[in-house]
Amino acid sequence: MTVSPDSSLAASPYLSRLLATLSPVLLVVFLAAVATVALPPRLLNPSWQLALIATIITNASLALMGTLLLPLALGFDPTNHRLRARWDAFRRWALPAALGFLLLIPLQGYAAWKFQRTATVAQEQQTTQTSKQLFELRQAINSATTHAELQAKLKKLIGRNAGLSPSEFRMPINELRNMLRARAELASTRMMQQVEAQAAMKPTLPLKETIRIAISALAYAIGFAFLAGVLPRTQVSGGGNRGVDQDYFETLAE
Repeated sequence: MTVSPDSSLAASPYLSRLLATLSPVLLVVFLAAVATVALPPRLLNPSWQLALIATIITNASLALMGTLLLPLALGFDPTNHRLRARWDAFRRWALPAALGFLLLIPLQGYAAWKFQRTATVAQEQQTTQTSKQLFELRQAINSATTHAELQAKLKKLIGRNAGLSPSEFRMPINELRNMLRARAELASTRMMQQVEAQAAMKPTLPLKETIRIAISALAYAIGFAFLAGVLPRTQVSGGGNRGVDQDYFETLAE
């Protein structure tokens, strides 16, 4: 094959070797980033699933560029049979990679829903438990008639480290009960404010992340499908001079 004067890719074995060397470097960096999050595997954990998918999407540009560098390297040295064999081996994995990125879209949606559902159930359980503890605390405060009785009930509900301070022991029982009721109401108000704040944040964050992942995964799927040769390529029109880049890249789909 001869190189025409208007060819945009002139034969350059040195540049071909450089691109062929950078290709596995980018792929190794991608695999290292994914392996760091993937190991140890926790397949049923939605947090692990979301973290792994986010890592794949964040570093997928390295895999795409690492794969793309091989046909570019071969374009600069089209007679390199060893490089062509390597590209043929890599291209066989391009279509599974494209399908894998498409699969990430429903996986991300399911993992986000499952994570949201798990967080909601855990929050509801925590709210119910806290509300029950506050109710029992109010009952204990209202029913106690002596400092010692109140002390015993507080330790039973909250823990052995809980109890009245020496200054609280010297307070009249009615005044002490009023003070403890005020503390319980303040704790209840803070708990409800925290629950409302968490409920206001939860619906938007997973939705935005799911949309970002879906769009990115679709784009990477198209990119790998193009490299796999399953998408149509633009044909050169007219009878003008054909450079080595045109001749080469039209053979990628064969």
